[in-house]
Amino acid sequence: MNVVVTVGDVLDASADVLISTANPWLNMSGGVNGAIRERCDGIQAELRAHLESIGKNAIPAGSVVRTSAGVLPFSHIIHAVAIDPFYDSSHDIVSDTLTAAFQLAVSLDAKTIAMPTLATGYGPMTIDAFARAFADSVVGRFSIETVTIVVRSDENAGIINSVLAAEA
Repeated sequence: MNVVVTVGDVLDASADVLISTANPWLNMSGGVNGAIRERCDGIQAELRAHLESIGKNAIPAGSVVRTSAGVLPFSHIIHAVAIDPFYDSSHDIVSDTLTAAFQLAVSLDAKTIAMPTLATGYGPMTIDAFARAFADSVVGRFSIETVTIVVRSDENAGIINSVLAAEA
């Protein structure tokens, strides 16, 4: 698995699958999901239909839900809930969420994945804590050719690259 860390907008990345941040209510109110909502009509309706189909108002941390990608350059979006209802998270929650998201991506025959850092915006995780959870749960475990982690600053890219290099 080739892991590329780049600075930019994850919605402009090129990949088979986008793993996006999500909250337990699958409400596209902010962060990456808010940006998706602004660009794509219909995805919020897909998420609401999912909740209705399972008879729930929310899903637990560690859960993932697949939707279409609308006009975005992906085949699918995997909405990954890496926070609890109190916007708290942990290494284990992020690891479990990443594992579920990558398992789903593999089942969709994805070869490439683009993603932001999970639980680091509205969630409490630091960039280095996310990178450790990523290394522990994903690196070397899935048949994905390339994972592109898109961050907003060179500093964050450096932190992730340092953690991944130390874990190798």
